[in-house]
Amino acid sequence: LDPDEAMWWFMQRKPARTMDLSEVDNPPKGHLQRLGSWKEPLSTEGLIYHKPYPHPREFWKRHMDGYLPAVLKGAQNGTPCMNWTREVLKERFGWVDAKLEPKVEGRNNNTAYKELDQIAPGHRLNISEYLRVEEGKNAYVVSIIPQAMAWEVAHPAALLCGSRRKLVNKRSKPPYRLMNHEYPHESGYNWMTHLFEANLWMASGRTRSQFHYDKEWNVNCLLSGTKRWFFLNAFDYDKELQWARGNKFNAKNPLNNAWTDWVYLDPDKVDLIVQNKLRNMDYYELIQEAGDCIFIPYAMLHQVEKLDEDFQVAVSWMFLPETVYDEEDCKEAPLEEDLPLAAMDTLYVYSGKGLIPQGYNDPLHFVNEVREALSQHGEGFLTLKLLTNMVSQGDSILSRGRGTKKRIKQIYDLLTFYAKDRSKGLHVDELDKVPLRLWCKPAAEGDKEGPLPCDKGQEYHFCDDEEFTKMDQAVREHLARRKDVPKVEVDETAGKRGGKKDDLGPSPPRVWKGAKQRSKSTKAKEEL
Repeated sequence: LDPDEAMWWFMQRKPARTMDLSEVDNPPKGHLQRLGSWKEPLSTEGLIYHKPYPHPREFWKRHMDGYLPAVLKGAQNGTPCMNWTREVLKERFGWVDAKLEPKVEGRNNNTAYKELDQIAPGHRLNISEYLRVEEGKNAYVVSIIPQAMAWEVAHPAALLCGSRRKLVNKRSKPPYRLMNHEYPHESGYNWMTHLFEANLWMASGRTRSQFHYDKEWNVNCLLSGTKRWFFLNAFDYDKELQWARGNKFNAKNPLNNAWTDWVYLDPDKVDLIVQNKLRNMDYYELIQEAGDCIFIPYAMLHQVEKLDEDFQVAVSWMFLPETVYDEEDCKEAPLEEDLPLAAMDTLYVYSGKGLIPQGYNDPLHFVNEVREALSQHGEGFLTLKLLTNMVSQGDSILSRGRGTKKRIKQIYDLLTFYAKDRSKGLHVDELDKVPLRLWCKPAAEGDKEGPLPCDKGQEYHFCDDEEFTKMDQAVREHLARRKDVPKVEVDETAGKRGGKKDDLGPSPPRVWKGAKQRSKSTKAKEEL
């Protein structure tokens, strides 16, 4: 075993201290079988929806506030993305650059990248080249969907109405309080759920994830093929799970989980003698078919695998668990038809070329860092010198290389366009006048952790005014087609950042007792 394989072997067997060796000759049900084989899954009643889907009010209450996965059957049926065959993708989107990962996920196991490194040393190919070489190879498109493709994907209306006026304050004491939203919509669409990232997945052959949780709410839409999803509530079993990193999941304060985490096991052949505590754990199983969209609650352990070997394409997006439904905002939402995914103001938009914006610094954090730097230096204006210092730290793209001074000056000019006196630069009070989509450029290229392997030497192409106008026009056309909807006065403060973080009252549930406790409570009520 090499060091990575040895660590993987060791971590899977740490629970061996509690195993019963007599079971070697009489193994338990599901031993060395796929994840979940130890018992039947929980009932999926109330988790599977067919069109017409429920009003966002009901969906948010049951699944976001109630912490349950869901599947929206046929959510993408009838949309152009359902026609994305290999031939169509190569002809229409072959120019798009994509980030690659191994087909069988190997967290903390670099051996999974050996073949990928030979195929694409930079872990990057355009879609045309990828489709030419991927069959039979350990290469999986796990990338950001470009706007050109996102226009052909539907965002189900049931997922709208995540308020852009209020947000759960994760810095408040659990069970948390509400505050003013930190990412208002630039055009004042308070009903438009704010998306943080939108992804593209593509591969033939077998693909499989590890057993992990994410820090955000996720929606995954399958455009071809079939997948099996396994869900387990970590709030129930936190102390019994063999976490890889450990001490990251915080059941009492989950909005402040230290990081994502996963469980060391082989999802294809779970050792239930060693991982003996798994046998008592309840889980959900959902089957996803072409056209279906799966909702994945944040911090819920899940594992997904393809059930066929054919070519498969999926699109997903994520949004903050601090997001809350708001009845007043929802009155303005276009619920009669789905918006294109591209019309949603995803934080980092991807053009299809240049830097692939996956996992880079939050532009709002960057703005706050600029504000703090101005305060520390006793300056009122963002100068070229200060910006240069901020974007050239650590291993950032702008910290070295030819032409970086010119690129930083171009970013400075881009930001200074919003200054009252451009000769002085942006005043500290003018930082929030610059749209966040523009701050994405210095935030990504100036990320001190450095670029992903696929982004070395790349430049980020931000969402410009032409693309944003196209997005805004699409929304306005949908709004114009609404029926019997009262006209709402425009909020003059909409789209403005930097306001007070007022206490807006208690938050909806973001800390859960879990399925076991809920089932006991339900049983007690039934007996009463």
